[in-house]
Amino acid sequence: MSLLRLQGITKTFPGVRALDNVSFDVEAGEIHSLVGENGAGKSTLMKVLGGSYIPDSGSIELEGEALPFGSPLAIQKRGVQIIHQELALVPELTAAENIFLGREKGGVFLDRRMMVREAQSLLDELGAGVSARTRAVRLSVPQQQMVEIARALGAASKVLVLDEPTSTLPGPDVERLLEMVRQLRGRGLGIVYISHRFDEVFAISDRITVLRDGRHVQTTPMADVDRGRLIRAMVGRDLEEEFPPREATPGATVLAASGLLGGVDLTVRAGEIVGLAGLVGSGRTETGLALFGAIASEGEIRIDGARVRSKRPTDALRAGIAYITEDRKAAGIFPWLDVGANITISTLAEFSRMGLLSPGRERAAAQEAAGHFDVRSAGLRQRAGTLSGGNQQKLLLARFLLAPRKLLILDEPTRGIDVGAKAEIYRLMNRLTSDGLAILMISSELEELLGMADRIVVMREGKAVGEVERAMATQEKIMELAT
Repeated sequence: MSLLRLQGITKTFPGVRALDNVSFDVEAGEIHSLVGENGAGKSTLMKVLGGSYIPDSGSIELEGEALPFGSPLAIQKRGVQIIHQELALVPELTAAENIFLGREKGGVFLDRRMMVREAQSLLDELGAGVSARTRAVRLSVPQQQMVEIARALGAASKVLVLDEPTSTLPGPDVERLLEMVRQLRGRGLGIVYISHRFDEVFAISDRITVLRDGRHVQTTPMADVDRGRLIRAMVGRDLEEEFPPREATPGATVLAASGLLGGVDLTVRAGEIVGLAGLVGSGRTETGLALFGAIASEGEIRIDGARVRSKRPTDALRAGIAYITEDRKAAGIFPWLDVGANITISTLAEFSRMGLLSPGRERAAAQEAAGHFDVRSAGLRQRAGTLSGGNQQKLLLARFLLAPRKLLILDEPTRGIDVGAKAEIYRLMNRLTSDGLAILMISSELEELLGMADRIVVMREGKAVGEVERAMATQEKIMELAT
């Protein structure tokens, strides 16, 4: 008998059937990966499991007994814990207080000493390197994840759901988390692992379930799946090349930066993609922000030979530099504004005369840009926050390339988007460089750098420490320079 069984789950929203008769089960001591494109139904299925949504039909059983629908607290008490991509700790509470939140120790008065002692024991057992007395707001993202896992262990959880747990983690912390997940499997927990990163899925999974368009496609032992078969199951077609072939013919130098941040020299030519590699904390994002004028920096920046004094992003935009953030939800899109307003918000002056905006010209430009970058939506009036991750990324491309640009800085361009949407972004990048745009791509994914960059510049401790041509680049060579 399975530890957890979801049977025949169907969930409909107005105009959309998000889940259509989906069944899914997890064994004790198993890591079961759940994959699919954005919009496939993964999050909806887990929200049904966690009690946030009540399904139209179907059943959920834990150890053969029915779980209640629509009662998150009751489901947690029964032993199902979901750790979401956006962590849910209370920032001003300590690690111990977060671990025991909702099941505090003591009677009339809280037994804080006992909670600190037991919380510290759980954290030490996980090798978290965290003091139970530290407030959550002072913890790094990996440490916060360890606190959430400690909370699940302290609550004697039987099923642990990890939703994109490594999306913001550097390489060493990813390996540490994966090893922790393996240890939890060894304790007999059933683990649901949701990730767009194939290397992780192949490294730790016992079985894998694929959802597509709200339907169950297949559940397969991991040993019987290869990368190509998994992609076909997810997208319903062959992706002949995860990374489309590039025939780069770089032209004149567009960007020439020297002494940036005190130790970064960079050049990017027209029609070229230069990758910026390095561990988290190496200064990659800071380099992109300095080029865009978002942070102060020493050094010199030249675009097409002319010196640029980027004291603020508007200076950079006027010079032909565009930057697309790694955190599109917090610092990219305006989720409550519609698609059209999101596209034109950086260029409103182009559609104004004497301070008066021309709605007709603005909408026409937004419509053309949305079509040019294949932003798929119900129309320009759809809220940007309701788009898939891939379409949000294309929306940002449409916004910043609505006016002519010379250099495009892409920071983690495919973070949190599925394999099909990644292929679309890569094809767009190739199209843009074939039109002569220079691209600086910052990425934590070595396969992405190897697949798309014409040259890779490696950073360490705020300095550019080496450069590798595409033909000579390997993961080992990049990591050797980065470490």
